[in-house]
Amino acid sequence: MQYTEISNFTVSYLRDLFRDHYLHNPVTTTIAIETREVGIGDFGKKISSRHLAFRNNDELNKFLINNTPFFMSYSTAYYKYPERRPMENKILEGSDIVYEFDADDFDLPCKEEHDVWYCASCGANGYGHKDICPECQGKLEVIEWVCDKCLGHAKSETLRLMDFLETDFKLDPKSLVISFSGSKGYHLRVTDKTIIPLSKSSRLQMMNYIQGKDIDLVKLGFEYKDRQWHCPNPDTKTGWSGKLMQFLKDYIQNMNEVQLKKDFNFTKPKINKLMEHKEVILNKMYNNILWHNFTSDSKQDARFWEDLINLAISKLSFKIDPMSSSDIYKIMRMPDTIHGGTGLLSSIIKDREDLEKFDAFSDPVIFRPDKNRKGEVIKPVPKFRLLDQWFGPYIVGEKVDLPEYASVYLLLKGVLK
Repeated sequence: MQYTEISNFTVSYLRDLFRDHYLHNPVTTTIAIETREVGIGDFGKKISSRHLAFRNNDELNKFLINNTPFFMSYSTAYYKYPERRPMENKILEGSDIVYEFDADDFDLPCKEEHDVWYCASCGANGYGHKDICPECQGKLEVIEWVCDKCLGHAKSETLRLMDFLETDFKLDPKSLVISFSGSKGYHLRVTDKTIIPLSKSSRLQMMNYIQGKDIDLVKLGFEYKDRQWHCPNPDTKTGWSGKLMQFLKDYIQNMNEVQLKKDFNFTKPKINKLMEHKEVILNKMYNNILWHNFTSDSKQDARFWEDLINLAISKLSFKIDPMSSSDIYKIMRMPDTIHGGTGLLSSIIKDREDLEKFDAFSDPVIFRPDKNRKGEVIKPVPKFRLLDQWFGPYIVGEKVDLPEYASVYLLLKGVLK
């Protein structure tokens, strides 16, 4: 994203707003700050300097007030000497694991409704994603936005992973630190003392399990032999066996014509056969059998269970970047600091209940609603919500008079001057 049309005066204005917030809202939630490497970023650049360190939160807060960067990040790792370089001189003492759920990683249909493409050459614009301008064939810029739908999905995946980690890895719920990134999603930091010493390879193995990679179905109790699919006990509750059996039971119990057509493109006669034998299929599971004598084509019928198990794995696994979550040296957004791309607070969320109630377009809003700022739109803006108010859509060149929190949001996204 280009910020060339934003004046130095505007950058100073934004920095003063950030500074005033830090003066009245010191950061206190950073775990073991004295062991963390800190990175900072300036306007339009998330990381401009790193290898910083602070002995305590007081030092950190003085830095925020005196220097006021636009972005603050800190390491997942604990170091003996976090300010040293190169990396090996820091002396690694362990690392948390962070799982990130960003709305734009899910490729949801709503992106076509709010992401905007824009041609700087001819001014053409529209919704969705394109590479080449349909008017002048120039290269396009795509400006990504988020909405309640995509951030709601990111939240539900965060909650689901919390359940997964607690049940499958027996992690203490109190060791899971939840935060809103301040922009596109949620971070789940695992600080359990059993996790901190793990090597990168062990973290990748853990990630493979979470993502459902290289699952050995036979070891889980699923096997096709003697022209028949066999399965674990349907009341199995633990691990992937339990998750898959619960999915299969729920799917058969709730299957309907629309779903079967969508998932498997079955013919009407085959759908009818499946629906007629729903109770038989469910009862046979308790004999450790996945019954499949639906039609005269036994091979195709048996393939149904293979496809349904693969569908279950894809639905139950998680879309998380494995390299990011296994990176021992990663630095990430520091909670309770302002996100320099939105002006929203990267907020610590106390527990599951608070996460369920958290409104990413209201709770992290920190700037004033009772003070307005005028500006000019320099790139197209879709309709968006902050607090309980809707704004836009706005066209290039449109003059606007917005509450401070909304104008800051658009200035930092580089679409207003």
